[in-house]
This record gives sequence, C-alpha cells and structure tokens, in this order.
Amino acid sequence: MTPLFLVLLLAFVLAVGAIAVRDHRRLRAMRTSLLDDAAAALEQPLISHGGDGFPKMRGRHLGFEVHVDLIPDTMVVRRLPQLWLTVTLLVPNPALPSLGALVRYSGNEFYALTPEFTHRLEPPSGFPFEVLIRASKPEAQSLLNDLRQPLAKLLSDPHVKEVAITSKGLRIVRQAAEGRRGEHLLLRQATFDLSIIPAAELKSVLASLSTLQLAIAQRTSARAA
Repeated sequence: MTPLFLVLLLAFVLAVGAIAVRDHRRLRAMRTSLLDDAAAALEQPLISHGGDGFPKMRGRHLGFEVHVDLIPDTMVVRRLPQLWLTVTLLVPNPALPSLGALVRYSGNEFYALTPEFTHRLEPPSGFPFEVLIRASKPEAQSLLNDLRQPLAKLLSDPHVKEVAITSKGLRIVRQAAEGRRGEHLLLRQATFDLSIIPAAELKSVLASLSTLQLAIAQRTSARAA
C-alpha cells in the first residue's frame, strides 16, 4: 500500500465515523420527544428517558395509574426491527387469574407476559389463527370465553401484538413503528421513521383498555349476583 492510499483510507474511515456519530446523536434527539404529543392523553403526565434515549411516561386515566413504554425489539429473525408501544392500566382485579393473548408468536418476545404463564388455553372462535393464549390457572378458560368479544376485537387489529390481564391491571402491546430496511440489512441498525406517538393513538388504546375493564367489571357483578 502506498502512503497516499493509507492517507485516503484513514480519511474515509474518519468521515464514516463522523457521519455515524452525527446520525446517532440525531436519532437520540428524535427519540426523546416521541411521547410529547401523547402526554395530552393523560392526567399528570411525567416523561423520563432511559439509557437508549427512548422515553417512558407515567400518568393517570379515569383515576387509575397508567404506564406507557416504548420498547425497541432487535431480537428478530427474518424480519425488520420493531418498536413496541406498551400501555398498562393499573386497575386491580384481585379475584382474576392472569391471562395473556399473543399473536404471531415466535419465541423471542422478551417484552411479553403471555409466555410466562403456564397453562395453555384454547382460543375461542373469532380469534386470529396464529394466537398463543396462556393463563396462570386452567380456570381462566371461563374468563377467556366470557371476554371473547372484546378480546377478539382487540386482536383483530393487525398492529396489536399482545393483550394481557392480571390481578394488577390490563396491558396492550401494539406496533408503533418498523425499522428501516436499508439500515437493518447493511448496518444491522434499528432506525425508525417515527417522530411522535399521537395523542389520538394513546387515547384509542386507553379507550380499549377501559372497555375491557368494563367487561370484566360486568362479569364480576353478574357472577356475584
């Protein structure tokens, strides 16, 4: 190699490194404001940021505590990285068994609750074909059957990944964005074309959680009568 070639190679490496650092800083700056608009959907919203720059938000809805998180998923096989929006409504249902429904299950859903439950349940009619349903107790089959309609409606949304019911609250996981193909194939980077989570989207998820909780309350009242 000639000295000129080495100089040019070094200059190229430094230029690529500078571009990578610039792009990384720009992406982190974009991430920090992802939940700013969605804050309008909650009472007393409080936004914080993790080490990866993605925000999380805590607030209240109809008197109950709400947790909103963004989870990047790069543990993918034969598909693009995903950014998941998880919304948890902390409303206690102490008498209920835990129940989770997870669609398009691959075994790599580290963020999901469903695989943690030990008893597999049969999906009722109207549920997606590729759904994994598990519960903490076999008796949860009756709960699943009673909540068939609201759960089937939620799972029919192609962006919904998981719906979970526990004694501590309810949670929906839905797709917020998919990674860019170019960056993933060439650089194995998870880059998402997403500037905000709209307040309307979070309001819609909260409405779905409230509808599901109402169905649970009506079921509980009917059984107590």
